Amino acid sequence: MRVLVLSPNAPSDRLLTGLRSEGLVCDTTHDLDDLPSAIALSGPYDLVVLDLVSLDPAAHRAIRAVRRSGSAHPVLVVCVRLEPRDEEAALHSGADDVLRHPLGLPVLHARIQALVRRARGYASARLACGNVTLDQELHAVLVDGRRVPLTGREYDFLQVMMLHKGVLLTKERFMSGLYADAEEAPDLKIVDVFVCKLRRKLAACGAAEMIRTVWGRGHVLFDPSPAAVAEARAAHRPETAPEPAPRGWERRAEMVRLSA
Repeated sequence: MRVLVLSPNAPSDRLLTGLRSEGLVCDTTHDLDDLPSAIALSGPYDLVVLDLVSLDPAAHRAIRAVRRSGSAHPVLVVCVRLEPRDEEAALHSGADDVLRHPLGLPVLHARIQALVRRARGYASARLACGNVTLDQELHAVLVDGRRVPLTGREYDFLQVMMLHKGVLLTKERFMSGLYADAEEAPDLKIVDVFVCKLRRKLAACGAAEMIRTVWGRGHVLFDPSPAAVAEARAAHRPETAPEPAPRGWERRAEMVRLSA
């Protein structure tokens, strides 16, 4: 998940460290007046965080400017000093949530996940596609209740696709979301490696095919048909071994063989 953190002063080290420790890729900026341009030119972003001392008129203008630009990015405001009237004004200006410093990082991360999910049309922490469920609360991927053994990067890759279901994502989009804060990012071919591994691991657990490759452009996650899900489940169902015969039957069978 990629986040733009705007702070007119020096951004909170605790905030940035906490967000990055949760696996979020964070870009920073300082100019409230240029917020719409920063979103348009440096994105795409999943969320915008305003890290402020107080909600002054400049902050309200910046939020309204973002909405006037047509941006639907979730906007989360975090303030040191917060009055009820300022919170109300920020929400009316277009902010999606307003929090007060200091705050617990687990709660902040949960709120960020909720805002991004709802912006993508999901109502809960369980993102579903076909018979695959990605549980953000458990940080796990399940196929019909069976856990899929994924690495952290594979989980993040699938989460990006789940949050953008039906949207064609380029390799550059994946890289900006997964490696934007890395000193040295791998080659773009790593995206094809992730897709290959995800297809193999999901299919091994009985998932229907749900990742489509558009050659030369990128990859898109789609909802498989009910028939495709049923076929994948049937193909994965292990063959049931015949139950061993009761011991009494074994003895009678042996007696019949000896008397023959």
